[in-house]
Amino acid sequence: MTAVSFLSAAEWLPDPMLLVTSDGTVLGANRAARLLLWGSELAHQRDVSLLPSVHDDADSVVQHLRAGARSRQPLPGAMALHRANEAPRRYRYTVRLLEPATADTPPVLLLHVHGQDGTATQFKELNDRLAQLNSALRREREAEAERRKLESQMLQTQKLESLGVLAGGIAHDFNNLLTSVIGYCDLASGEVKHNTAAREFLQEAVTGARRAAELTQQMLAYSGKSTLTEGPVQLSALVVDITRLLEVSISKKCVLRYSLMEDLPTCRGDVTQLRQVIMNLIINASDAIGDRSGVIALTTGVAWCDSAYLAENFLDDDLSEGLYVHLEVADTGSGMSPETRQRIFDPFFTTKFAGRGLGLAAVLGIVRAHGGAIRVYSELGRGTTFKLLLPAAAQMEQPSELPAPEPASWRGTGSVLVVDDEESIRGLTRHMLAKMGFEVATASDGREGVELYRQMAESNPLVLLDLTMPHLDGAAAFTQLRRIRADVRVILMSGYSEQSIAEQFAGKGPLGFIQKPFRMHELRDLVRATLERAGSNAAL
Repeated sequence: MTAVSFLSAAEWLPDPMLLVTSDGTVLGANRAARLLLWGSELAHQRDVSLLPSVHDDADSVVQHLRAGARSRQPLPGAMALHRANEAPRRYRYTVRLLEPATADTPPVLLLHVHGQDGTATQFKELNDRLAQLNSALRREREAEAERRKLESQMLQTQKLESLGVLAGGIAHDFNNLLTSVIGYCDLASGEVKHNTAAREFLQEAVTGARRAAELTQQMLAYSGKSTLTEGPVQLSALVVDITRLLEVSISKKCVLRYSLMEDLPTCRGDVTQLRQVIMNLIINASDAIGDRSGVIALTTGVAWCDSAYLAENFLDDDLSEGLYVHLEVADTGSGMSPETRQRIFDPFFTTKFAGRGLGLAAVLGIVRAHGGAIRVYSELGRGTTFKLLLPAAAQMEQPSELPAPEPASWRGTGSVLVVDDEESIRGLTRHMLAKMGFEVATASDGREGVELYRQMAESNPLVLLDLTMPHLDGAAAFTQLRRIRADVRVILMSGYSEQSIAEQFAGKGPLGFIQKPFRMHELRDLVRATLERAGSNAAL
């Protein structure tokens, strides 16, 4: 506490208190001291000497002041104060060091004058009150710091969620456009002869469009609305499987070191997306090392994580305590500043050349979609470590065998109703289904689709129903279709993933789902499987 703040706190205490130097110079006094020494509470004496007022005891007072400047303990004393036209009166006092001497300033001492018959309780009470005040202020500062931390975390979460909604919406619309490009290229490929230049050009167009679709999958992954093809994944085995791919993806000056746990428990996840996570982290580590020689270490393991440990992740998603498998990617690169570390998962934030920056945002979305978390350790000049945590499966699982692909020669009969607000999607799907042998009717929104189905209800056509439409969306249209016929057969279509819309149709029983963009063979296989599951191998 400074001398000025001390005097301000002691101004109205009944005991006289003075701030003095070791030679007796008065630097300040409270109201009671001004009344005692100068007879007026309005006096503002500064840099005057105390010694003329105690000239009979001046030597002993100076000795006490000098001793007090060297001592950490309060020193008691007595003195006779002389005031004009009054007889001397003796007072007891205590000297205490308040501010030690510095190179530029002398020590500041507190001279606490007690009444002739008083005690030293006032000074103790002042100290106690000041201690209580300091404690309260400290608690308030700590509470304010915690509030700001929580507010920062909340704002970061809201920002990521808002950007996730934006990314998901863009990806949904982009998938609609790609559906037309890829689908019509498939149809055109079937019309041209094999080994022609036109067929090769169409295949190249499909390849480019599929790469664009992979970009939308990254955007959906960031938004948490990506399609997860879940199955048992063993992280150590996954790293081994892509070892060669990892080695050719990094700088020649980087060395990969592996420390992979054998018999690591499995986790449930999408192998393709987890492979993308590992690749992104490895490439980022290589970029961080740059043109220098460096090491990238991959480590896998398993550990029990409690709530306190999980709360320290990049984002606290209120994960449950339990057994988590982990994968660490550590590099000896340049590291990151705290400011950079706070922004690395923002979409399109990058420290690299223009045109990059979605990688870590997609990583975050994929890990969150898998019910996991990310921890980041980094310091400038000391490298970076990313640690992925994924919930361990309850028991070891074996991948299920994939069903055999359906033959391309399969043809259906009967009628199909396509309901979609995108004209290009309606036209494409009509051509595909007609090529399979179906009679196809189309509707441009949910309301029109319900009316058309009402007219066709006797034959119970298969319905391909888009999810996002004006007037009547897919969920509301599906409800009305079930009122017309409880056994209505519906395949949902959407640019979003099946998991992101599952809650809207919980227990309602759509027979199938296809995510845009889709290809001819994907639609054919799904339609056949849906009809067979509905017990309709014959004509519709």
